[in-house]
Amino acid sequence: MEMKKTLLALVLGLGVVTAATAQVITYVEEPPGLMGGYDFTWVGPDDGWGSPDLSIPGTSVTDTLAFVSDGTVGDSLGCNALVNGVDVAGKIAVVYRGSCEFGTKALNAENAGAVAVVIINNVAGAPVGMGAGADGAAVSIPVIMISQSDGALMKSEIDAGNVIMFIGNKAGFFGDDVGMFPQDILMSEYTAKPAAIAQNDTEFNVMPGAWVHNYGSNDQVGITLNVVVDQGGTELYNETSAGVDILSGDSAFLTVPTFSQSTYGGFYTITYTSGIGGGGIVDEFEGDNEFVTTLLIDSLWSYADIDPVTELPIPTAHFRPSGNTTGFTTCTHFRDPNASRMAALGLYSSASKSAGDSVTGEFIEATLYEWNDVFTGLSDPNIQVLDINAVATGEYNYVTDESSQMVYIPFDDPVVLVDDQRYLFCVTTFNDLLFVGFDSYYDYDENTTMYDQPVSITENGGSWFVLGFGTDVTCAVSPMFGAADVSVNDLDRVDLTPYPNPTAQEVRIPLKGLNGNAELTVRDMAGKVVLDQDVTLGGEVLVVNADRFQNGTYLFDLRLRDGKRSTFRVVVTR
Repeated sequence: MEMKKTLLALVLGLGVVTAATAQVITYVEEPPGLMGGYDFTWVGPDDGWGSPDLSIPGTSVTDTLAFVSDGTVGDSLGCNALVNGVDVAGKIAVVYRGSCEFGTKALNAENAGAVAVVIINNVAGAPVGMGAGADGAAVSIPVIMISQSDGALMKSEIDAGNVIMFIGNKAGFFGDDVGMFPQDILMSEYTAKPAAIAQNDTEFNVMPGAWVHNYGSNDQVGITLNVVVDQGGTELYNETSAGVDILSGDSAFLTVPTFSQSTYGGFYTITYTSGIGGGGIVDEFEGDNEFVTTLLIDSLWSYADIDPVTELPIPTAHFRPSGNTTGFTTCTHFRDPNASRMAALGLYSSASKSAGDSVTGEFIEATLYEWNDVFTGLSDPNIQVLDINAVATGEYNYVTDESSQMVYIPFDDPVVLVDDQRYLFCVTTFNDLLFVGFDSYYDYDENTTMYDQPVSITENGGSWFVLGFGTDVTCAVSPMFGAADVSVNDLDRVDLTPYPNPTAQEVRIPLKGLNGNAELTVRDMAGKVVLDQDVTLGGEVLVVNADRFQNGTYLFDLRLRDGKRSTFRVVVTR
C-alpha cells in the first residue's frame, strides 16, 4: 500500500527536515547567546547509514563542538584523515559540506574519535538530505546537517570551544516541555481548493485539532491548543481549546471549533500553537510549539504547502524510487460532489536531476485518469489501482533549465469533471534521471486517519502504492481548473506563456501568429473580474499593463472570436 521511503534514492531542492518525523531536535545549550533549537536534517539506518536512529531514546549525544582539520587548504572539509584528532576526540566534529561525500566526512571524523558530526551546508537555504555514499554504512555515530547561516552564526563560538549541543530524542530532556510535530496536526483537508467548489460553509470548512505531547519530565496541567486563521493581516478566527492535564510522556488530542466562512477566496494562514497552562511555567523548548499551515481558495487543488507570493505549491524535495530504470508516475487524488462545475485545464509540477544537472532536453507527461475502482477509503481492503481510464494528456518539454521550478502543463483539451468521480492527476517520467517534486513540510498522518481518503499515489514498475512514499512526503502535482464552459468539444486551445512572470509592471503575451479580435478577462483568485476588455491581436506580443493590479495571482482568459482560447496564471509582485 505504501512505497517505503527506503526506496527514495535522492533528495534535492530546498531540503527535507527529517527531524520533523519524531521528537528529535538539535539544541544548543551553551553559550546563552546561541541557546535554542535549530533546523537540521539527520540520517539513520533507513537512509543507508550505519548511524543510529535518533528517534529512539538513549541515542542522543551532548558535547562540545570542534572544527576538524584534514591538513589541506580546505581544512574543515574533512575529506582526508584528520590531523587534529586530539581536538576532535570525544567531541562533536564540525565539517563543511563540499568536495567529497557526506559519508566520507563522517567516517573520517569517527575514526578520529568524534562522538557525532555536524555538517554545515555550503549554500544558502535549508539543510538538505544526505546520501550515504560509499562510506556512510560504516559510520556508527549521529550525523546531522545545519544551514549555512546557522553555521556562520556559531563559527566564532565554536572556534573558542564554547558551543555545547544536544542532538537526539528530547523525551525527558527538559523538565517543562510540551509540543507537537507535523504528523500530529489535523489540518485543512487540502491546502488549495478551487473557489468554484468552496462557495460557502456547506461546501468547505476546517476542523482543526492536534495531538499535544508532554515531552518533559514533569507532569503538566492546563495544556491548551490555540488556532488562529489570518488573511492578509486580518484575523478571522482565534480559538483556544479547553485546558487538559497531561502526564509526563503522555499526550492528548485537543480540538477547537470548526473554522468556516459564508464565502471564501484568496490566501489564508492557519497557525497552531500548543502551550502550558497556569502557574507561570515556561516551556523550556519552544521549537515545536507552533505549526503554520496555508490554505488557498482560487483555481488550484493541492495538498502541498503553498507559497504566499506565487500562490503555487512549493516542491521542497524531489524524489524517485530507488532501482528505478524506466521512470515512474506520481499522482494527486481528487474527488468532489460539485466537480461538474469545473473543467480540468492542466496541472503544475516540477522535476529535477541529481547533482544539479540540467533538465534541458527532458520532458514529463501529464495525465488525468478516471479512477473507477470501487472502495470507500484507505481503510477499505478493496482499495486498488486497476481500473483507470485516461481522459486527458499533456506534455512539458524542457527547452531551458527549469530544474526544481513549478511549471504548468496544459492538457491537450480541457475536461469537464463528473460529480463524485475519483480522479488521479498524474505526472510521469520516462527514464531514471528525473526526480519529481514533493512537499516534505506537511505530514498527512492525522488527516488520513480522520478523512480516510488517498492523498498521493505512486506507481513504479507496474505496482501502485496508494500511500505513495508515505504520509510525510506529499506529491506536489497540483491541477488547475476553470469554469465548466471552457471545455466545449470544438474548442481550439492555444498554449501561451506570458513573461515576465512574476511581474511588477507589465506582462507580455507572445501571440504565436494569432490575430484578429479577442476578449481578455482577468480575474483575481477570489473570482472577481479586475479587467475585461476587447483587444485586437496583431504583431508578435500583446502587452498588458499590470500597474492597476494589487500583489497576488491572477487568472488570464484570452478568447478569440474564432473559438481559440488560452488561459494562464500571472503573479504580480512589487
